[in-house]
Amino acid sequence: MELQLLQANEGDAIHLRFIDEEGMYRNILIDGGTKDTYTYKDSKGKIKDGALKQLVSRIREQGEQIDLLIMTHVDDDHIGGILQWFGDKNNQTADLVKKVWFNSGRIIFKFFNQPPVEDNDLAIPESDSFETSIKQGVAFEDFILKNGLWDEELIISGKVFELFGLKFTILSPSEDKLQKLLDKWQTEAPITETSRTSDWETPLSELIVTDSFKSDQSIPNGSAIAFIVENKETKLLFTGDAYATPVVDSLKALGYTTKKPLEAAFFKLSHHGSKGNTNVTLLNLIKSDNYLISTNSAVHGLPDKRLLARLINNKKKLNLYFNYPDLIEEIFTEQDLKDFPKVSLLSAKEAIVI
Repeated sequence: MELQLLQANEGDAIHLRFIDEEGMYRNILIDGGTKDTYTYKDSKGKIKDGALKQLVSRIREQGEQIDLLIMTHVDDDHIGGILQWFGDKNNQTADLVKKVWFNSGRIIFKFFNQPPVEDNDLAIPESDSFETSIKQGVAFEDFILKNGLWDEELIISGKVFELFGLKFTILSPSEDKLQKLLDKWQTEAPITETSRTSDWETPLSELIVTDSFKSDQSIPNGSAIAFIVENKETKLLFTGDAYATPVVDSLKALGYTTKKPLEAAFFKLSHHGSKGNTNVTLLNLIKSDNYLISTNSAVHGLPDKRLLARLINNKKKLNLYFNYPDLIEEIFTEQDLKDFPKVSLLSAKEAIVI
């Protein structure tokens, strides 16, 4: 199995490629990053292929398909690239993607026995500009339904799926977090999220001493799909932008404890390494040396160095992988590296062989 964190700007776009029991190559894509992850304009105004479009072209040229597309939630930095791709008339999608997981407004309303809300029937904007994450989500829902890529099954904690020789155990979202997303679809104003400053100038040693945890409050993040995927004896943990609490509750329900933690080959840190999405309680339930961070830090100042300090204080050995490795020198000082020699800081620009 190969795992690649595409360079998806401040977002997530994760590719898994492996050979199944019949010797066939399989591809799983988890999210699609921002709109520019598909195509972008360079400094001269010329349109260039982004990492997602390059991946799609490569899969097509190899005569393969995307066997499962997982859209974890409706935020711009996870779904924007997918919408840009699906709207590309020169790169048709329906023949390449075979199955989609997506918790749309339609199936959430159905799950809670609520009548549809007319205001939620939003069309895809004519321009390339998507104003809100919710608008993007509905556009995506319409496309996958029309093209027969979606069986409208709600992906919720407690469910287990076996596909292509892999086992998927869903950890998030919980029912109460989906209920909040239903409320958002009905009542809340368009999403506006501004940039914030980073904490990178603070020494790791100081962040460890002063550490405290305050949970993320974003409603879409709380609804994010998080899961364990098992390939024979190897377990990988993908948490999207999920909250810590539903993931902790699900792990405990599965029998994991501090004495018997989940042994994960890799853990993709939630919300691009945000301090509000991974707490000590969660870290105590996971045994892993390898942690993945997906962001270029251009918008929200992530990853939070406080979260990295929390990891360093919690784990005896730690390998941190960055899909934008230039961040390493910006985040960590020479003194940080002297104080904590057990930490290895690694590039994840290329695919990782598992």
